[in-house]
Amino acid sequence: AIIIIEKKILIYKFFKKKKMVKSEKSLWVFPDGFILFETFSNSIEEIGDFLITISEPVSRTKLIHEYVLTPYALYAAVTSGMKGNEIIKILRKISKNLLPKTIFRMISICTQFFGK
Repeated sequence: AIIIIEKKILIYKFFKKKKMVKSEKSLWVFPDGFILFETFSNSIEEIGDFLITISEPVSRTKLIHEYVLTPYALYAAVTSGMKGNEIIKILRKISKNLLPKTIFRMISICTQFFGK
């Protein structure tokens, strides 16, 4: 619980410095699998559906939705027909930051393991 509170404080401080501007890229992906989705950006329905397919929702407020990538969520994505390289390609396309190597590894390992 303390880690989540500290992370939310850091996120709050980060967004307090930034202006909320509409952008095609609307995700922040952290090395531990934590994902922030800015709902004030474009294409919120498609991105929201994608995130629900590959991750588990943590919190969904008016402007920012929080998700976490988990092996269980990735298993569900694979059973719905998604492939690991598709997930990585879409995350790269809509992420404001470079995807951490840990995310590549997690998605690759989970989707390969579950895809068999």
